[in-house]
Amino acid sequence: MSKYEKVLALSVSLISPASAADITDAKKAPDCSVVDGIGDFACMQWTGWFRGEPGGASANTVLKAVKGKESLDLRIVAMPPIAAGTPVPDGNVSAHALAQAAVEAGWGNGTELRVPPAPSAGPQTSTNSPVCALVSADALKQAFGTTTQAQVFPGEGSCRYRFGALGTPGPDSLVFALELHQGGAAALSGPLPPDGHNIQGVGDKATLIIRSEPGGPKSLRPPSDVPVTILSLMVARGQNMAIFTAQLLISPQGPTEEQVKEQFVTLVKGIDF
Repeated sequence: MSKYEKVLALSVSLISPASAADITDAKKAPDCSVVDGIGDFACMQWTGWFRGEPGGASANTVLKAVKGKESLDLRIVAMPPIAAGTPVPDGNVSAHALAQAAVEAGWGNGTELRVPPAPSAGPQTSTNSPVCALVSADALKQAFGTTTQAQVFPGEGSCRYRFGALGTPGPDSLVFALELHQGGAAALSGPLPPDGHNIQGVGDKATLIIRSEPGGPKSLRPPSDVPVTILSLMVARGQNMAIFTAQLLISPQGPTEEQVKEQFVTLVKGIDF
């Protein structure tokens, strides 16, 4: 039995009576953390998006339980992040919801319910991506004062850095992303876009586009009165092209857009690809 709502799916599978093999399989589920207070045996699994698997894998929170001659599989599945701003699933909330549902359905064994903690929600940090290797964390720290490490998000080929509190105007709210397109230099051979600017001294050819959008969910931030400024610098070098993107909330008390632009271009000048 399954029920869908928005990007979440609830699935219930009950085997009754369960064979000895069914019960053995349930008790030997890989990477399954024991849950106290449910049936004769219960454990919780977290797979997919929570572990940062490539390809935009779904995030699954799975409760497996055995009681007498019955085997239960109760799971919440979060669809892959298909758009910017898709909420990151909370594995702890999902696990507690499943465990409580099982107890209310009569699967409690009378002892205290204890649910193990979920792994960190969201994609794992990756530092061995060849795209991430294009720029060092030290260079980003020097340019924008960041202390974050590289991240590669499921389903994306880009490398992304998030700096500090995203709802705070200024460089500490910056998201810096870079992506490499091998053999993509020809994309910059055409006419300049209406909102594009030629940047001299960066690669063989470089085009900068600056735009802004309201601060809010679409920009991966809490609502804000300060618009999000997005700088995209497309650079051709030899046969390849790289796209560097910086998103930040420019505070009236902080660096101006022109100052941020100069920092951004200076940083990209030192990146070799």
